[in-house]
Amino acid sequence: MTRHAESSEFLAAAKTEAARAVEHRKKVLEHVGAEAFTVDDFHKEEPGDWKHTTGRSDVTPAELQLGKRCHGAHVETLSADITPAGSHYLLIHFDVPLIDPSAYRLKIHGLVDKEVSLSLADIKRRKAQTASVLMACAGNGRMGLTERFTSHVPWGPDAFGCADWTGCSLAELLQEVGVKDGAAQVIFTGADKGVEWNTVDYFRRSLTVEQAMTGHVMLCWQMNGADLLPCHGAPVRIIVPGWYGMASVKWLTSIEITSGGWWGTEMDVYCYRRSRLDPTPLPIEQLPVRAMMAPPGHPDFYSRTRLLAPGVVRVRGKVWAGAVDIDYVEFSSDGAKTWQRAEVGDKSGAFGWAAWHFDWDAKTEGSYVLSCRGVDAAGRTQDPLCDDQFNYTGMGSTQPQLVYVRVTADIETVGGSINLEVEEEAAKKPEVMEKAQWDGLYRAPGSQ
Repeated sequence: MTRHAESSEFLAAAKTEAARAVEHRKKVLEHVGAEAFTVDDFHKEEPGDWKHTTGRSDVTPAELQLGKRCHGAHVETLSADITPAGSHYLLIHFDVPLIDPSAYRLKIHGLVDKEVSLSLADIKRRKAQTASVLMACAGNGRMGLTERFTSHVPWGPDAFGCADWTGCSLAELLQEVGVKDGAAQVIFTGADKGVEWNTVDYFRRSLTVEQAMTGHVMLCWQMNGADLLPCHGAPVRIIVPGWYGMASVKWLTSIEITSGGWWGTEMDVYCYRRSRLDPTPLPIEQLPVRAMMAPPGHPDFYSRTRLLAPGVVRVRGKVWAGAVDIDYVEFSSDGAKTWQRAEVGDKSGAFGWAAWHFDWDAKTEGSYVLSCRGVDAAGRTQDPLCDDQFNYTGMGSTQPQLVYVRVTADIETVGGSINLEVEEEAAKKPEVMEKAQWDGLYRAPGSQ
């Protein structure tokens, strides 16, 4: 059920974005889909290219450092209606700017009739709306790919969160200042500055004027009913519902309207690429469909093996597809070999998520690999589970989540003992487990 009343303009924008999302997914599959381009194809095109991994477990010190600075969602919170702020995924490219709300100013300039410098109070005076919005990082699922050629945050499928965002309409604000004829591009600049791909810049992203004026983009100052935390972009950030998270610039200081032509580092980085010098990189935009489960049972601290007692277990999760409606979710208990339909509820908002559940009869003790996948109303599906999916920056993978579980009555005895030596040893020696089980436990960290 929709958590908040959403304006007619916002809902109309969602329909427009849904159509855009479907077309975007078609382009993605044509360019870097599993059937269009594989890691073997890359090796043929770029045989001498540098790489820093030869397998999923080769996490470099640089990746580990990024993994400590940033964090994925706590997947167990998928059982909640919304993601708590502290459990929402977080990617910080540079440093967290600590901005005094009383001194904050947002400059809107460029091809406008009236340039303005707005205080936080000025922004908050505008008509506000709260919307449930699912956000995910474009690198979601990167660690599930066999090879990674650029060093980036080592995400499993856990770089997501669905929060209630409160703010005002960007389209209405741009109408106030008056966008001049000839305007084509809107550039958003954050207060965070650093170096990426050897280029010094503030974190900047852009939308076309048409995209910015669609009616769904918001200037937000609250998350889940509370003022934004510094790490989430305080005091004001952009939220671009239905898009991957890099579009939702934090610590917003400037909105510049131009005639087009700007293509900064953060636009360059966030593209689907076949190679570093891909002549036709595809900009990353709208979200695809994805289902995730809250891992059932209780975890082992070291390996994150899930342990649960025999019996019928209600497995719960969420599914999302940006602005596109959900068709169905499937659940598997045999490592994605066979599938059964789950029960799916309503979306939490036009750009939110929907709850699903499946009653799994786990009556027999033993080891299992659980999985789930979603299909949306436009027929979009998740990527197949495979070992040769590839794109140069490891973006946008939607291979199904895998969760390794052991069903054992021993978990019911507080103070009892359960031997997990094999699962723990497999972190360093994958060969001690069957490949399907190892994949369920360690293929994409963050699944458990």
